[in-house]
Amino acid sequence: KGSKAQARHKDKSKAPKEDKKKKQQAAPELPEKKSKQKVEELKVFNKELESEFDNFEDWLHTFNLLRGKIGDNEDTATEEERIPGSVRSPSLQGSLCVYKVPLPEDVAREAGHDPAFGMFQGIPSNDPVSVLVRVYVVRATDLHPADINGKADPYIAIRLGKTDIKDKENYISKQLNPVFGKSFDIEATFPMESMLTVAVYDWDLVGTDDLIGETKIDLENRYYSKHRATCGLAQAYSTHGYNAWRDPMKPSQILAKLCKEGKVDGPHFGPGGRVKVANRVFTGPTEIEDENG
Repeated sequence: KGSKAQARHKDKSKAPKEDKKKKQQAAPELPEKKSKQKVEELKVFNKELESEFDNFEDWLHTFNLLRGKIGDNEDTATEEERIPGSVRSPSLQGSLCVYKVPLPEDVAREAGHDPAFGMFQGIPSNDPVSVLVRVYVVRATDLHPADINGKADPYIAIRLGKTDIKDKENYISKQLNPVFGKSFDIEATFPMESMLTVAVYDWDLVGTDDLIGETKIDLENRYYSKHRATCGLAQAYSTHGYNAWRDPMKPSQILAKLCKEGKVDGPHFGPGGRVKVANRVFTGPTEIEDENG
């Protein structure tokens, strides 16, 4: 026993300072092992999304179409003078890229992508596409006074293509910071109907209603941008309740789309909640429970 005790004493005396430092560095990592509660999170931006994501022009750009020249006198006309003065000037949307041949090594090579095509990967079809546009109008701040009393009676007006919605009966009386909390569903077709206008009018009992302000949003850029919000593949698929699935595509459809874009074999669905993607097999529960068990 005495020899073992002496050996332990010698080991402690010979312990280098580096071991102590390692123990001190390892200690703070312990709290990270606590499991985080799975809660659906939402990130809120306090500014226009166009300014946050470069006008959603990550691959689709807008080029103004200039008015043709009538005579030699317009050779000196500036570009601004040749842009037609309409509500929405005619424009061309697309992208133009110039690459060095052969392609340099720094060209992004994502999984399942052919580097020979550069950024033109998975370009959507130019056929008309039907979409459901859901507009949430939460609130307005610091509106311009429109009445003699220094207030306004604001209500919402929305235009998209041939759809014109005026929520006049739900105006908010005498308020410059109204909380609307409204949502509107509009069916549209891209690219013909892609410019959304959200306006705020002042309700008047007599006469016409005055426009307080409006904003225009190019939905086509947002729809084709890689930055647009998508549901992705969630941990749980809820058919009802607060977390009900709201994306127009079912999880199985999204998985099939991802496999096709990434050039991965699958998905192959089998019995017993099995799905095979490439050479991996995933299993899920075969019994479904609701809130009552």
